[in-house]
Amino acid sequence: MILITGASGNVGKEVLKQIARTGAEVRAAFQTVSKAAAAPSGVEVVTMDYNEPDTVRAALKGIQRVFLVGPPTPNLVSLERKAIDEIKQSGVRHVVKLSAMGGRGTTFPRQHADSEDYIASSGVAYTFLRPNGFMQNFVIYNGATINSQNAFYGSQGDGTVSHIDIRDIAAAAVKALTEDGHEGKTYTLTGPDALSNARVAEILSDDTGREIKYVDLPGEKFKQALLDAGLPEWSADALNDLQQFYRKGGASAVTEDVQQLLRRKPISFEQFSRDYAQAFQRAA
Repeated sequence: MILITGASGNVGKEVLKQIARTGAEVRAAFQTVSKAAAAPSGVEVVTMDYNEPDTVRAALKGIQRVFLVGPPTPNLVSLERKAIDEIKQSGVRHVVKLSAMGGRGTTFPRQHADSEDYIASSGVAYTFLRPNGFMQNFVIYNGATINSQNAFYGSQGDGTVSHIDIRDIAAAAVKALTEDGHEGKTYTLTGPDALSNARVAEILSDDTGREIKYVDLPGEKFKQALLDAGLPEWSADALNDLQQFYRKGGASAVTEDVQQLLRRKPISFEQFSRDYAQAFQRAA
């Protein structure tokens, strides 16, 4: 049996959707009963909290493989350590961790790198998936202003990013969870091209039939905008840190790992834009 943690999150939800189609025996871990109601039919569900060891142990009972997803919070490393400590005592033989591309160059990847080190030292067989920024974040974080203002905002200047579609991350995770031979391996997952936000705006403009603009802000103004939108200061700092990393070209590399795993090219931003056209409709 395979355990999918973070099953209501952006990546976990897609992994659960795709792995449920394979016929694999799957258990999905949710934070609350209400979130668990969204699980596909035929999937066993549990509620689990990394801070409550009893719930982790219950979720791991009878599990051989785990898709490990930690929350984007200041204590991600400590939460994943708690999970790994329980996993080590259970019958789990393989952990596939959702990590991040970027090494220790910025806050989010740095946390994941620290967690990877702990997992590698634990003796548990692992696979690390290191995706770049998600294409779907343009919907999640920028959809509202694209639809209401024909604009989106950031602080990455002309820096390019090889964004990846979450659907490709999920497909890679499903391969690693359902096949042998991925133990001890690390996959850096990117899209097929590194794009600037100006180029992203051009693609969205072509697909929506409207002129979409990218508005670049100084780092301090971008952070203040995030705070004004209600984000905690740690999250605002981490996102601004990521934007400055992008500005310097830290996320511009393009890899072949998706094609190696999936035997096809990764989804392009143009394809993503067409598939998510409904999400970029002009607000009334």
